[in-house]
Parts: sequence; structure tokens; C-alpha cells
Amino acid sequence: MATEDTTSVTEPASTATPKRRWRGLLTNRDFMIVWGGFTVSSVGTALSNLAVPILALGLSGSPTMAGLVGAARLAPYLLLNLLAGVFIDRWDRRRVMIVADLGRFAALATIPVAYAFDSLTIAHLAAVAFLEGVGHVFSAVSHLSALSKLVPEEQLASANALNEVADSAAGVGGSALSGAFIGLARNSTLGAVYSYAVDAVTYLLSGASLLFVRKSFQEDRPVDEQRSVMADLKEGMSFLWRQRLLRLLMVMVTLINFLQAPLNLATIVLATEDLDINAGLIGLILAVVGLGTVGSAFAASWLRERISLRTLALGSVALWAVAAAMMAAAPSIIFLAAGVLITNLLWPIFAVSLVTYRLSATPDQLQGRVNSAFRTLSFGVEPLGLAIGGALIASQGPRFLFWGAAVGQLVIFLGSVATWRRKLTPETAAATSPQDA
Repeated sequence: MATEDTTSVTEPASTATPKRRWRGLLTNRDFMIVWGGFTVSSVGTALSNLAVPILALGLSGSPTMAGLVGAARLAPYLLLNLLAGVFIDRWDRRRVMIVADLGRFAALATIPVAYAFDSLTIAHLAAVAFLEGVGHVFSAVSHLSALSKLVPEEQLASANALNEVADSAAGVGGSALSGAFIGLARNSTLGAVYSYAVDAVTYLLSGASLLFVRKSFQEDRPVDEQRSVMADLKEGMSFLWRQRLLRLLMVMVTLINFLQAPLNLATIVLATEDLDINAGLIGLILAVVGLGTVGSAFAASWLRERISLRTLALGSVALWAVAAAMMAAAPSIIFLAAGVLITNLLWPIFAVSLVTYRLSATPDQLQGRVNSAFRTLSFGVEPLGLAIGGALIASQGPRFLFWGAAVGQLVIFLGSVATWRRKLTPETAAATSPQDA
């Protein structure tokens, strides 16, 4: 059982230069295979990010229903994350990822089949969205928990940054591809169905790639140890709660995710209804905007070595509030795209710093439970945020939602500044640059 964090959690010093760390990472065969599969599946996820609201709007004509479908896709974060963490710490993490990918392939493949037979319904779409979310919960927590076994600790920040690069680049390619499908098809609904078909194939490829990984995704575990699910849950949650900096970061991310969950839907509705922009063009614009996030992801590990976690986290929240206000007041697609760009640029930097710290501070045998407990709250609120956001967009309009997000994030920033002091916890020393000490 973890004890109260009364001592500093420091990261081991590395004599390797950044160039050597990157070279060692890129020559790590097993990590690169996992990274390649992650990149391919991320392209598929990006396809669905645009296709889900477009297809839901096409089938129902209602932003409220589109919000509920999006909520169904995110609901497993709230319903299953904690249990997933327990079993991921017990099961073979690679096998979990393979099953999750193949399950998502099977579920998503039913969308184009149902559409071809003119039997696709909003309920079917919501069910598939939920199953995709289930697969993502188990796959994402397994992947995150296995990372510290695939690379040395001094390469964790670079590995996280490379994952963010893949995610950002996949977002660009996936949004562009989905936008092309939607723009070139005879209607946006059919284009979204094409996106689902390609997304299904990406999960099949991702799952197959994991068969070639040689390294174990976890430490050896005692085979005779019998523990209850509740005991395992308590151990993981107790560790997370006693780490005061992790606790504060969890609260921050939870509130931010709640506010930002419906922003993608609000962006689409504002662009198509208020600014009269074609849905296919929106995908292409988002792809161009997403190019900036690739550079941001590359810079994330460099920034983490030079700027304190406190500065990166609080600065991101402040700028997110500014970006939401820009989108709320946007008179044209240029201002709307600029707000999206600012929002997306900050996420890789914020995520690399936060996740690297969390992985470094957590023992391997607790990785699944700590990561899943953190994500249960931080991602589990997204279905609620998306459902409420969809209703607000339908009743008050997208600009009202953007203003609400701006004000909410300003409140988060002010509250975090008041709470996050250097004396909060000794762990901050591990993430503080010399000039900030």
C-alpha cells in the first residue's frame, strides 16, 4: 500500500543528451511497432471525430441527439475506467490492446453495412459509438500503462511527445481525409459512412501490428496472490489521492475536459449554421489548423525540460479561456479557426508534461489503476459535458456555449493559482526548472 507522499519524488538524472534520447527511442523496435499501430488507429479516431457528429446530425437533424451520440462514445470512460485499470494490472496488456482493436473493427464495420441495406438508425450509431468507447478505454489505459516498460525512464518524455506527434499528425490527416470524403460524396451522411469504413480498417491494422512486439508490457506478477477487485481499486485510488499534486492536476483536467467536450460540436454548428461554411470544408480547415499541433507536440518534451509543470499547466488554462472567447465572438471562419488552433496547440504540451510526471511518479504494479482512476474523472465527465453542451447549443446557440467555456476556464485558472503554491507538495521540485526554483 502506498504511503503519504512526505518525500520528494524526483526523476533520475540522465547523462544522455536529447539527441541521444531521441535516437535511442527511434531505434527501439518494439516501441516503434506500438507507436506505428497507435498512429494508424489515431488516424481512424480522427476520421470518426468529424464523422460522428456529421452522421448523427444527418440521421437525426438534431444537435441534442448528436450530443447524446457523442456522449455514448465517451460514457465508458465514466462507467468502465476504474474496473479496466484493475484488470489491466492483472491481465496481459498487449493481449488487451489486440482484443480492443479487433472489437472496434467489428463494431465500426457494421455502420457501412447497415447503411448499404438502408437500416442505419441513430440508436445503432449510438451503440457502435459506445462499443468504440469501451475498446478505447481498455486500449488507451493499457498503452499508457505499458509505456514505462517499453522505454527507459529518461525517454518517457520523448516517448510521450512522439505519441502526441502521432496523435496530432493523425488528427491532421484524419480530418483532411474525412473532410474529403464528406465533401466529395453525394451527401455528407454518405461521406461520414465512408469515414467509418476506413476507421474500422485502421483498428484491424493496429491490432495486427501488436503481434510482432517482443517485449513484455508489464513486470512479472505473483501468480498465487489472490486479491479482491475492491482491494485493488482501493490501493490505486489511495495512491492517487495521497499524491497531492496528482490530485490537483486530476481536478483541473476534469473541469477543463467538462468544458471543452462540446467545443467540437459547437465549432461545427457555428461554422455551418452561423458562418455558412460547407461541412467538407470544415474538415479541411481543421486539418490545416491541426498542422500546428504537430510542431507543438515535437516541442513538448523540449519545453518540459525548461519550463515548470506549474507554468505550463496554468498558462495553458489561461490561454484556453482566451481561445474560447475568440471562438464565441468570431465574426468569420478565420477567428474561429484561430481559436481552435490555440486550443489544439496547447494540448500536446500540457499532456506530455502531465502524463510524463504521472508515469514517473507511479509504480508499475499500480500503473493501470492510477491511470484509469485519473481518467475516470478527467475523461468520465466528457459525456456529461457533451450531453449538456448539445442541449445548450440547441437552445441557446453555439456562441453561448463558447462564452460559458471561456468564463469557466478563467475560474479554473484563478482557483488553480490560489491552490497551487510551491509549498503544496515537494514533487513540484521534480518538474521545476532551475530558473523557477
